[in-house]
Amino acid sequence: MVGSRRQQIVDAARALLAEDPESTLAVRAVAERAGIGPSTLRHYFPTQQALHEAIFATALDDAPSEMRIRDTSVPAETRLRECLVQLLPPPQPMSRAAADRMLTVLSTTFGSGSTAEARNAWGAYTVRTLDAIAGWLRVLAEQGAIPEAGIPRRARFLLAVVEGMALSRIVPVARPTGDEEEGVLDDALSVVFRASAPR
Repeated sequence: MVGSRRQQIVDAARALLAEDPESTLAVRAVAERAGIGPSTLRHYFPTQQALHEAIFATALDDAPSEMRIRDTSVPAETRLRECLVQLLPPPQPMSRAAADRMLTVLSTTFGSGSTAEARNAWGAYTVRTLDAIAGWLRVLAEQGAIPEAGIPRRARFLLAVVEGMALSRIVPVARPTGDEEEGVLDDALSVVFRASAPR
């Protein structure tokens, strides 16, 4: 029952965020959506940080979609680009509240007060994302669109590029323009579609 009640609360909080990305996830609002009292919510999540960590961990459980990666009627580079773009946060400028939430997640995961749960969630997300990227590349290699050699390295390279782009969207300093991001992604894809693996 404990697990299901915790998940009920997390699902309620995620639903509120889906409806309103600016939501502060006030205890009363989340509790009401979950159909429980505020004190029950605080029993399971004593702090807002604990609730945010749980939301973050479950969000990372969402597997990346294959989208159109197998659709040979679409150019291979376009298909791979679409798959990679889904890994990025929304491109529009983030509100202060949304950016602060993301920075809190990063601090919770990597800062001095980081928790094992947050680090494990991030590690699991990284492994799953790396596997997804490698899977997309294998599909393209099977179709003859890219060489089979070096897929693990290419996947790790693309993950590093996407993670860097994601961070640049979150941190409000020197945020790249849409054209600059397109250029970075073009450069990364040109490496992947070259005849030799990246060195």
